[in-house]
Amino acid sequence: MRIVNYIYAICLSIGFIPLSWTQEDVTESIFEDPSTSLWLGSYMNFQLTDKLFWAGELHFRTTEYDNTPLVGRVAQIYNRHGIKYVASKNFSMTAGGVLRFNFTPQPGNTDFRVLTSEPRLWHEYLFAMPFDRFMIYHRLRFEHRWNKSNLLDAEFNFRNRYRYKFLMKIPLNKRKLVPGAYYFSPDVELIMQSGKKVIGNPMEDLRIYPHFGYIINPRYGVSAGVMYTTGQRDGFGYQYRQRWIVRFNVYISLDFRKLEKKIPTIKEMD
Repeated sequence: MRIVNYIYAICLSIGFIPLSWTQEDVTESIFEDPSTSLWLGSYMNFQLTDKLFWAGELHFRTTEYDNTPLVGRVAQIYNRHGIKYVASKNFSMTAGGVLRFNFTPQPGNTDFRVLTSEPRLWHEYLFAMPFDRFMIYHRLRFEHRWNKSNLLDAEFNFRNRYRYKFLMKIPLNKRKLVPGAYYFSPDVELIMQSGKKVIGNPMEDLRIYPHFGYIINPRYGVSAGVMYTTGQRDGFGYQYRQRWIVRFNVYISLDFRKLEKKIPTIKEMD
């Protein structure tokens, strides 16, 4: 896990991490045993004008529980919506809201609420770099979230999230990303956070997600892969959780214009 330690050292050197423990308290980082989860997602775009689109995401997530991997219990239902402005073939901006529902981590335990809500505001900036045979994307996403645990006496905490994603789409059976093309997508995202309750644990998640996809036609696509993630625990910045997440996604473009007027290249479908 050297990459995690490198990121941590960089953040510490610029003063981003206010430590809440001393060297005498902790002598080394701790990595928990990895858990497993399953994420099912849909990504939709609906054209409003030549430049404006409605972007919507719906995710259903389960996780291991009671010795059952991947699907032991329901973890979250996740809704993200926004208005996307496509400034050019190489740049777009999106802003909107998120409402995530978090299910109890211990079904049947009356100390926990069965369901809690987590609202967010978000905005992102997507830069596309087209090459002859593949695409590269850089995505900056900022989220302002109010979250709390499922404990009965828990209160909402406000946090900011700072997300950077690097993504490529490399066609495998065709020269370009066109209908009928299978593609491979290296995908890495770093998620940092800040807030009053974020002390010594600014690195919320590092996500490494290589996956494969298929472009069915200009309106539909699918992808699948396995994502590895790691991040610092709240209040215990030296402790890192680990997850293996199986992901299946479908992409829907509700754009019924003629082919030559389809959504510009900036459309990431993810």
